[in-house]
Amino acid sequence: MRRSEVDMSGAGLGAVGVERAGRPPVGLVVFDLDGVLVDTQHAEDGGLVRLAARMGLTIGDEQASELFSGKRLATCIELLETLSGRPAPEDAVEFVRTECERIIGPRLDPVDGVEEALRRIPLTKCVASNSPRDLIERRLRASGLLDYFEDRLCSAYDASVWKPDPGLFLSAAAEHRVPPSECLIIEDSEVGVRAGVRAGMRVLQFTNGRSCPSRSDGVVTFAHMAQLQDLI
Repeated sequence: MRRSEVDMSGAGLGAVGVERAGRPPVGLVVFDLDGVLVDTQHAEDGGLVRLAARMGLTIGDEQASELFSGKRLATCIELLETLSGRPAPEDAVEFVRTECERIIGPRLDPVDGVEEALRRIPLTKCVASNSPRDLIERRLRASGLLDYFEDRLCSAYDASVWKPDPGLFLSAAAEHRVPPSECLIIEDSEVGVRAGVRAGMRVLQFTNGRSCPSRSDGVVTFAHMAQLQDLI
């Protein structure tokens, strides 16, 4: 079994465990927000799809996921401008965020199994997200996960650098005084995975039950949060 293949039977866990001897200890576990801790990508995609409609574009759910997943909102809006050949409305950012919150509604559930995983990981944990800090905090509070991170929230808007640039993860490492080689990134999107790899950090990609092709970049994929502690 290749290192990038992990299944629920546990066969992959043993293979990963054998390789731990040559790795530095983990000093900081860095979690992405959307798709890893809370699942709001569908809502963000929905807001962007509605914006696209205002700009004369029709975008389906699958295409929206491919176009927008893990990317900065401004980048997504610029992409819609390119595709439509027209400027976005002046209220584009506010419109998308309002639509996103409307789609989410009053309740936000954590990703299945992630709260138990957070309880079982006795290491320093932080969140590093392309989202603004107030949005990170609001979504963690709404899902009941904020206490696991306290104030260890790293926003691309504060660091002025967005994934896939590795600068956000490097900023998180520096803030917590942990060498990049001792940081472990938990990501779901290709944008975030690329940022972690470019930062020289170990990366685990969460697929949330989806099939994922084998990787050649040393990134380990896993399908369920129940596997996370053993992979660390």
